[in-house]
Amino acid sequence: RCKQVHHLNINYVQADSMSISCLTTTHPLHSLTVKLHRTNQDKDILMYPDISPEPEQERWSVRKDAGNVTLDLKDIRLSDDGLYDCQVYKDQDCLNVIRFNLKVK
Repeated sequence: RCKQVHHLNINYVQADSMSISCLTTTHPLHSLTVKLHRTNQDKDILMYPDISPEPEQERWSVRKDAGNVTLDLKDIRLSDDGLYDCQVYKDQDCLNVIRFNLKVK
């Protein structure tokens, strides 16, 4: 379990793209595990690194830029509306959770 959980409410328009910073760290991205979990459906959406994402989840991606581990979503759809957790782990230690409520208009 993560000790720190940060809450965000975000609003986006359908067909937009979004980026959310899940963690600022000095750890290299390849040493981290990033998990995106949709809490209102109790379903894992993305696991990084993962060799085979589900086709409908290919709109989600993870990148590290200037120390920020960032979650990207392109082509936002009405069906993306919901509550998500972006969890970042180093080995078995949970470093951070960003819980965001995405509202799509």
